[in-house]
Amino acid sequence: MEAKMKTMKEIFLLLFISIFFSSALFSDEIVTQSSISTVTVFPDRASVTREADLSLASGVHSVVFSGLPATLIPNSVRVSGKGTALVKVLGVDISTQFLESALLPEINKLQKEVDNVQLEIDKIKDKIDVLESQEKFLKSIEASTSSKASQEILLGKPDVQSWEKVINFLAAKLQDAKQSKLECKKALAEQVAKLEALKKKLESIKPQKPLEGRRVTVLLESSRAGDFKLNLSYTVINARWSPLYTLRAVPDSAEIELALQASIQQISGENWDDVDALLSTSSPALATNPPALNPWILDIYVPKPMVRKEAKDKERGVIGGVVGGVLGGVVGEVEAPLEAEMASAGVVETGLHLNFEIKRKVQIPSDGAPHKVPIDSKKMSVKFNYICVPKLKEAAFLRGKLKNTLAYPFLSGKADIFILQDYVGSAALPFVAAEEEAEMFFGEDSQIRVKYEQLKREKVAPGFLSKTEKLRLVYKITIQNLRKYQVETEILDQIPISQNSKVEVKEVSINPAPTKKDEKGILSWILTLAPQEKREILIDFTIEYPKDTNIIGL
Repeated sequence: MEAKMKTMKEIFLLLFISIFFSSALFSDEIVTQSSISTVTVFPDRASVTREADLSLASGVHSVVFSGLPATLIPNSVRVSGKGTALVKVLGVDISTQFLESALLPEINKLQKEVDNVQLEIDKIKDKIDVLESQEKFLKSIEASTSSKASQEILLGKPDVQSWEKVINFLAAKLQDAKQSKLECKKALAEQVAKLEALKKKLESIKPQKPLEGRRVTVLLESSRAGDFKLNLSYTVINARWSPLYTLRAVPDSAEIELALQASIQQISGENWDDVDALLSTSSPALATNPPALNPWILDIYVPKPMVRKEAKDKERGVIGGVVGGVLGGVVGEVEAPLEAEMASAGVVETGLHLNFEIKRKVQIPSDGAPHKVPIDSKKMSVKFNYICVPKLKEAAFLRGKLKNTLAYPFLSGKADIFILQDYVGSAALPFVAAEEEAEMFFGEDSQIRVKYEQLKREKVAPGFLSKTEKLRLVYKITIQNLRKYQVETEILDQIPISQNSKVEVKEVSINPAPTKKDEKGILSWILTLAPQEKREILIDFTIEYPKDTNIIGL
């Protein structure tokens, strides 16, 4: 039954193909001039929509979209349209197109510049060769002249004035040749550097297959003549966007100013000129089905018996180190390489995923460079306080606790952090859903002064015949608020925790008492400091341990 159904499907497929191509043979071909109208950019690809304005007579028409990029995913092609003509889409054919020159005008322009610079380099090299030959020739004349002058001097018939003119002439010519050669070498170095820069730029914008393109043929049947706007949508790879944030803390007003930008990069093989852009947070490449759990099996491990290398090679079809060798007329089977499977374009559901619609038209060339597009700018209420761990670093870090009241989540991305006008640094912003609370750090604030001191580290005299030793440690933490307003600060420190019953932490005195202490010995104080107020924390304790032992951690 299954075999019969499969045969019927094959017959219907062949019938459809024959109808499609027979219709195409009797249709008029329209090579349309289309333009990109909208682009939806995903985190790992982009969906492009082209528009073509057609004037259709009644009948069957083949509308050709030529010169589409090779990065187009064939399974993602979709066709739609509307107009006064009554149109039915009969089929879509996608084929590879081999080009004489690259689709992008920038590539052709850069390639011409590369060729021109290379030609200039060749000319300079030829000129250097001529100058070197000229220099060699002048040196040979100079040597011959010197020999003749020496002979005349020996014979007592020197013509000093004539030889002086010849020697000065040769010296001047040699000097000119050397100077010209130096200038040529300098020009050559400049042109070589220019060529390298052009080649790098060309390589950065050149798609993987610059001389390949896609050709899409749409077979239409128009039962009523009229105008028709045909839309062709497809997905391309080598395109992406990522969020960029600027977070500016304004402690005086308990606010942060948030600015969100998109960094869009693409090297799809076509420029996006003056297009409407939509930025999507969904990823069509992600799996649509949840993963399935396999049985969790427990067993006793039994080592596999050792297999001789010759037996292994025979199993794999390796004869004498060659895969797929022939032995006794039997060909070793080798698994054929599989073609990469093209993914279908995903359906973007706005109810599940967030889209950012750019309010103005954008221009994103296919150059691989990041292009920044502003998305949104908001002020948000935040509760600021400070946190410091003075034992590790004598600094207070500004911390903001906020609730995401925006209509969209904070997406994971890079954030540039400012306190007022001062740049603090950059950080990775985690994903924070709408209405979710989050904690963000804005770096060190030098106006909150922190100091950590060890006041004492002394051994306590042991008792008579005591078998233990005591070490007293005293620490002081000083914190001062130099700002003009009240601040709240959380201070973290610790006392040691013994892992051995023979080592004890005794006589613990902490002033003021910590707000919180956990089982790991971490101490926490929440202090509110008025402007210019200074507070101190003293931590005093003794460690008792057996004599003549080394204690880890001291």
